[in-house]
Amino acid sequence: MKQSIESITKQSWVLSSPDANIHFHIEMTEQGALYYHVIHEHSVILDRSPLGLVTQDVDFTGELSFSRKVSAIINDQYTLPHGKTSRYVNHANELTLFFNKMGHELQIVCRAYNDGIAFRYQLPGSEEVKILSEPTAFVLPQEPLVNVWAQKWMECYERTYDLGMLETMDESDYAFPMLFQIGNAAWMLLTEAAVYGSYCASHVKVSKLKARTLELAFAPDQPGPNVTKAPLATPWRTAIIGTGLSAIVESNLVFHLNPSSEIEDLSWIRPGRSAWSWHSDSQSCKDHQKQIQFVDFAAEMGWEYSLVDGGWDREESTTNVPELVKYAESKGVGIWLWTHYKRIKEEEECRSKLELWASWGVKGIKVDFFDSDSQERIQVYDMIAKAAMDHRLMINYHGSTKPSGEQRRWPHVMTREGIFGAEYWKNDLNEGPNAVHNCTVPFTRNVVGSMDYTPVTLSRLTRTGHCHQLALSVIFESAVQNFADSVEAYQESGGKPFLSQVPAAWDQTLLLEGYPGRYVTMARRSGEDWYVGAICAAGGRTAHVELRFLDENASYKAEIYEEVFGNLDHYRFKHSTDITIRTDVVTNADSLHLPLRVNGGAVIRLVKV
Repeated sequence: MKQSIESITKQSWVLSSPDANIHFHIEMTEQGALYYHVIHEHSVILDRSPLGLVTQDVDFTGELSFSRKVSAIINDQYTLPHGKTSRYVNHANELTLFFNKMGHELQIVCRAYNDGIAFRYQLPGSEEVKILSEPTAFVLPQEPLVNVWAQKWMECYERTYDLGMLETMDESDYAFPMLFQIGNAAWMLLTEAAVYGSYCASHVKVSKLKARTLELAFAPDQPGPNVTKAPLATPWRTAIIGTGLSAIVESNLVFHLNPSSEIEDLSWIRPGRSAWSWHSDSQSCKDHQKQIQFVDFAAEMGWEYSLVDGGWDREESTTNVPELVKYAESKGVGIWLWTHYKRIKEEEECRSKLELWASWGVKGIKVDFFDSDSQERIQVYDMIAKAAMDHRLMINYHGSTKPSGEQRRWPHVMTREGIFGAEYWKNDLNEGPNAVHNCTVPFTRNVVGSMDYTPVTLSRLTRTGHCHQLALSVIFESAVQNFADSVEAYQESGGKPFLSQVPAAWDQTLLLEGYPGRYVTMARRSGEDWYVGAICAAGGRTAHVELRFLDENASYKAEIYEEVFGNLDHYRFKHSTDITIRTDVVTNADSLHLPLRVNGGAVIRLVKV
């Protein structure tokens, strides 16, 4: 394998990926200003873009002098108990450039992976630092057609990722991650990684002065500068890059950019499926007997958990959590508890409550309504993660910012919201997440971390077929998969056997086919079993599943769940609630062709014979 690391000519440097397909160029002008651009297989992916950092003492956007460089090769492997894969390979070339201005040092750490690039700023020292701004930008090439799937920024990231063009994007703030189709050359996902309490979360603004330019911006609700103590490392500015969409969907780049796990004994961190009563009955969390029913159903389905959502701790509630935990334990089910973040935002109170809930035997906490990207709020995330780690409690963040790979450092952070999810179907007056949205988020939000969309809604009019909903349990990754619907809805569904079998953690993930907003077919492996989910939006299509990913010289029993077609379904805008199940014996030489209805879907379970 080629190992072209970096070369230098005067005041420019080139860092290449291990396979030499990506080249990360950094230059310093005669005025001491820094710029970068990125080339993938001879095509410009990011054009000449500015770099810089401004503190209370120094403006590092000009008059810099270069002092030295350090090169390194990153090549390690690690495992996590959840995610797209069980084996993570972190392989990159790294270049750190050191610059000086007025006696102050700025370091820029650059990495080139086979599936993208990342960079961040570092400030040495031990004194207090105030970061006033980070004048970094991402300039798209001017010539090719560039499609963009972007979400208008909001505190809880619960909006759609809409297809547009940079020239027509007129909102003031757009959220990470953002997906780009750059002509016929490549796909790119822009995001950030390793966001911790020394910094706020960031997003981008479309430049009003420069064409096709996105400018990095701090959280809109960040009241002032980021204040921290040196040494400081900013979050990584990250671009996942590939010729095809599989490079985006299958990437673990944001995880590689985070610190190693702080938890040695991972035995208490158990991915799983969860019953959840709140979506079908918001008052159920205050009713002990209803919680018993959901625990019983979780046990019947072989699901690992049941989530007790908001209302369990109100005065009128009959839910006795210690009793419920004991009952659930006898059934082999673990209990999760909901709390508002404000009730545990102070560390002393947080640790006191977590100690109490852990003493009851609770397995995890769902912490809700953060609704901020500010540095102060990111610090609360960090504090809760550390306290929960000490009490061996898993976490689900809701009303939250998007993930940035923190699950590597804190594997007990199982999932988070930051997604326009199934809860929006609760209000019949709302337009909930439609098939276009479902066909987009596998290429955007779910790329960067577990996503608590709470899938598989069967009892409400979602304008998608039941097999479409069933397929979300495969296509949407979440280390704890909270299934949204009622006991009755699942009992009556032909998809019930599949929901009792589909896991929540994966050993391998493959994108088989797809295009954002139109269709997705994905295969995920757990042990020796494979699960395939296929969905589409709008006009219906045939999903083509080539089984080359199966082991050679082996036969598999394929259990295929499909929606029922009628004579007129080729043009009627109808959605099937009936599911048919058929079986076949297949090998890796075979292909399956699955007809999908309008906004439809199909799922397959493949078990080695």
